[in-house]
Amino acid sequence: MQFQTGDLLDYVGKAPLVITTNGTVRKNGKANLGSGNAKQVGDVLPWLDAKLGYLLDQFGNHVHHLDSMVVSFPVEHSWQERADIGLIKRSAIELVMLVDQIGWGQVYMPLPGCGKGGLRPSDVIAVLAPLLNDRFIVLNKRG
Repeated sequence: MQFQTGDLLDYVGKAPLVITTNGTVRKNGKANLGSGNAKQVGDVLPWLDAKLGYLLDQFGNHVHHLDSMVVSFPVEHSWQERADIGLIKRSAIELVMLVDQIGWGQVYMPLPGCGKGGLRPSDVIAVLAPLLNDRFIVLNKRG
């Protein structure tokens, strides 16, 4: 795993990216994108909440390939909970399998569970480091 300074939004439509998500589907069938990076990307890609809601409803709270360059990465079971380090580990394993299958050379992502999820970066890095190789670029926001 590599670390770079940058904003996930700079990569929308330009490179494969990961958004951190929860498993909540609203009554209207759309995913609850929360208030973090999933919401920011959803503001740019207005179809995202409906597609993720459908996939969550049909296949559960797992890593989902949402379009040619966007992948969901569950960190919380519901929008009301804090991030779950066990779920993050499972999501990382699923992400690696998906990236291997697709053959992506680089994938951009936030450090999962450390913003609104409330986890300590050192704890998350300790779980992810053995799983994610240098194809996975974790973006740290500027400033």
